[in-house]
Amino acid sequence: MSWQAYRAWKRACLLNAWRATRGHFIGGWRRGVAEIFGPWIATTLALDMWGGVDSLVVTIVTGAAVSALWIGIVLGWNFGLAPYRLWLAAQARIERLQTVTGRRINRQAVAQELELCIQKGTALMDSPAPSKSQLSEWYQGVLRVVAHAGDGYRAMLESSGPAPGARGGPLELLILSNRIEKLRLIRDWQYSGH
Repeated sequence: MSWQAYRAWKRACLLNAWRATRGHFIGGWRRGVAEIFGPWIATTLALDMWGGVDSLVVTIVTGAAVSALWIGIVLGWNFGLAPYRLWLAAQARIERLQTVTGRRINRQAVAQELELCIQKGTALMDSPAPSKSQLSEWYQGVLRVVAHAGDGYRAMLESSGPAPGARGGPLELLILSNRIEKLRLIRDWQYSGH
């Protein structure tokens, strides 16, 4: 990460922490008064009653310090949570953009479709002599499903050699077996979220 990116990230974390702290203390006027002045008054009264401090100024200043310390603790807590909150906000924005552009990938649904393609391919392998048209039709369906998973997966399949149904003969079963193994790999990646 460059120095400028780090400074921008740090500034975003500080801004997020400041907003969260401000929202914590100014969520409602009663809550704000209780959060800001509550520790001050409680400490001042406790020191006045049980502390044995003779000076009223010392008890008030100590109460103010406790109140400032409480505000600092809340600010520190919010600063510690800021990276996580920013990450969640970024994820929500990405999902929203993907939904708006229609490019959101439902990995579970794609993985289930790939499972069906694998089952159909296995059935073709078990059949005595699959025809070229059956193999071509199966492969076109596979390419449509894999396109939903991402362009890189389709390219991986297409660069694996000749398509099923292109050659004929015993070599077809080897090509079909190769594509089924690639589909299993893509399906496992979909389930694992890669």
